[in-house]
Amino acid sequence: MNANRIYTGSSQRTFQRAVIHLLETQYGVLGSERVLALLSQDMQQLAEQFYPPPAHLASGWMVYTGTRASGKKARPGQGGGDHELVTLAWPVLLPEDLEELVNCNKLKTRRSWLCKRMIRILEHGYQQPGGEVLLTQADLACLLGVSARQIGILLEEARVETGKALLTKGYYFDQGVKPTHKAEIIQLYEEGLDEAAIAVQTNHAQESVGQYVRDYERVKLMIKYQIPVETISAMIGMQSSLVKAYAKLIAQYHPDLLSEQIKPAQAKR
Repeated sequence: MNANRIYTGSSQRTFQRAVIHLLETQYGVLGSERVLALLSQDMQQLAEQFYPPPAHLASGWMVYTGTRASGKKARPGQGGGDHELVTLAWPVLLPEDLEELVNCNKLKTRRSWLCKRMIRILEHGYQQPGGEVLLTQADLACLLGVSARQIGILLEEARVETGKALLTKGYYFDQGVKPTHKAEIIQLYEEGLDEAAIAVQTNHAQESVGQYVRDYERVKLMIKYQIPVETISAMIGMQSSLVKAYAKLIAQYHPDLLSEQIKPAQAKR
C-alpha cells in the first residue's frame, strides 16, 4: 500500500465535495456523479464571484478545511469529502511560537513546541460556535510540516500528559478500534457521571458517548450470561478486537461477571 494514501481524505475535502454532499443529503438530489460535479463547479464559480477572498489574513493563520463532528460513523470506502466540511482559519504559527523557536535547540524542547501548537490547533476546532470541527492526523501533519507517524506519537504523548481526549476525525468517527477514548468514557460512566457530563469532560459528542456506553453494556450483558468473548463478536455484529477491548474494561470494573472460561488475562489479549 502506498504510504501517501493516508493523505487521500485530506485532498477530498473540497468546496465541490461539500456541495455534492449538501445536494444529496439535504435536498435529496440523486443522479449522475458527473451532473452533480458540474453543478458544484458552477456553484463554486458563483461563490468566488460574489465572495472574493479577503485581502489579508493574520500572520501565521492558515485557511484549511476540516470535518464537522456530526453524522454517522465512517463506513468502509467512504471518502474524506463525504461528511459535512467546514473551512476555517487555523492558528498554525503565531508570533509567540516564533519567539519560543529561538530557544528551541534541543529535541525534547522542539517536540514540546510542536505538541503545544498541535493542541492549540485541535482545540481551536473544538471551540467553533457551530459545533466541533475535526482534523485527521494527516491534516495535522500537513499543517505542522511533519510526518503523520510523528503526529501519532505526539498525540499519544499529549493525551497522557494532559489527560485530554484530543479527538481527531478518526477517533470521532470510530475508524479505528483503539480503546483509549472509550476507556476514558467508560471510567467516567462507572464513576456515575451521566452522558451529558461525560461528553463535556471528554470533548465528545453526547451521541458518541451514548453509543460507547450502549456497546459496553451489550458486551457486559453477554459476559454476564457466560458467553465466550470469541462468540460475542458474531452475535452482536461488533469487531472482535473491540469486543476484547470492552471485555478488558469489564474485567477491571466487574471481575465478578467473569466466568471460568473468560478470565481477565484472556480478556486483555
